[in-house]
Amino acid sequence: MDADPIYLPPQDYSVIWPVLGGFILFALLIWALSIWMMTRPPEGEDGSAPLPPQALAKLRRDALARVDAIEAEVTSGSMPARRGHHELSKVVRGFVSRASGLEADTMTAADLRQRGPAHLAAVIEEYYPRQFGIEEAGRPTIGRSATAAREVVGGWS
Repeated sequence: MDADPIYLPPQDYSVIWPVLGGFILFALLIWALSIWMMTRPPEGEDGSAPLPPQALAKLRRDALARVDAIEAEVTSGSMPARRGHHELSKVVRGFVSRASGLEADTMTAADLRQRGPAHLAAVIEEYYPRQFGIEEAGRPTIGRSATAAREVVGGWS
């Protein structure tokens, strides 16, 4: 018996599977978008709210006390002047960061000239050669640098 092979036509795929896959992808996208929206801070709340006067006064007191301590350590010889200038820069930048919300502790001198207060940029630029210069900064320079730091911290409002 010579049987002709039976050919079956290809089966059609059900339209339900691509539609279901599309719905699942859409649901995942909506879920990720809702998680992102729920975890964002509200508009206008960038963490740079002004400090209350008592907190600013305490911050200023602490920064000025640290400036005095750095100047005393450098003058006594227990800290090198180069490190003293570096510490003064950290104190001034940290104070401005906490007092204003400006990220002064990570900004370069060029950034400070563009976006920061002019007197802060001038003080930080004055510290650069004493921090990173070829020659070690002398102890007598710490007095002028500490005075500049006190002016920035004390005059901040």
